[in-house]
Amino acid sequence: MICKKCGRKYNDDMPKCLWCDAPNEGPDNAPETETQTSVEQLSAFNQEEPENVVRGKSVIFWTKIVIVLGVITGILSEFAIIVVKPYLESSVNKAAIQPTMFLGTAFAFLLYLFLVFVFCCVLLVAAFKSCRWLYNTVKMLRKFTTTTFSPVAAAICTLIPGLCGIFDYYIFKDVLDRQEKMLAQRKAKFVAPAPGMLKWIIMLSVVGIIPSAGYEQVALRMLSLALIVSAAVVYIKVMTVIIENEKTLSIIRERELLERKVDEILAQREKQ
Repeated sequence: MICKKCGRKYNDDMPKCLWCDAPNEGPDNAPETETQTSVEQLSAFNQEEPENVVRGKSVIFWTKIVIVLGVITGILSEFAIIVVKPYLESSVNKAAIQPTMFLGTAFAFLLYLFLVFVFCCVLLVAAFKSCRWLYNTVKMLRKFTTTTFSPVAAAICTLIPGLCGIFDYYIFKDVLDRQEKMLAQRKAKFVAPAPGMLKWIIMLSVVGIIPSAGYEQVALRMLSLALIVSAAVVYIKVMTVIIENEKTLSIIRERELLERKVDEILAQREKQ
């Protein structure tokens, strides 16, 4: 082979020129170039995080914001109750003297209402992102195996008030069990949650609702807030594990698809 760049000779089976490192543009090297491109695509995919993994990390980020705003809103709600309670009592009891609303108090209450509005908006965004992530997680897993919940059913069940913790326990358990099985078959590492972590989701979600029934007691309201926040923290830990396993499965699937493509290229090369 004569190099088109420097004009010197080198062996035809060499991938590049020995003298100037120019690539071998001979006809025998064309299929190899396609194979090399496929390998480069796999390498690039390994460096980039899968799309649903990015979604999952976004859900975790928004969940953390919900926790922070939820704690702030919950604490400020106690002060708001102290401020509003005299006015509510005076509206019910006509004989009671209606207290005077000071400008500073009214302004602070308006800021509190604005914070509640922001919290609700952030909660809606987090819920939407969580449903979208869970839908795609189950959908991705179904490319390897069957699942108990369909992607749509999983996304809907996680939104049912009061029962979402129960459903999420079974959804996450099913996802983790099948991830473990698929990764074991491919001899890949499975990241397992801490022992009993899944059970904490169902316990904290259910128990967190019970104290809120005694809404007149400050201690019970704070206990309910603490339990709900604890449940959210457990959610983050379990989601982190699922996302890590999903990333491994996504890389494996992409590798399998690209290896199949490489085999097809090599098969075509042998026919030529």
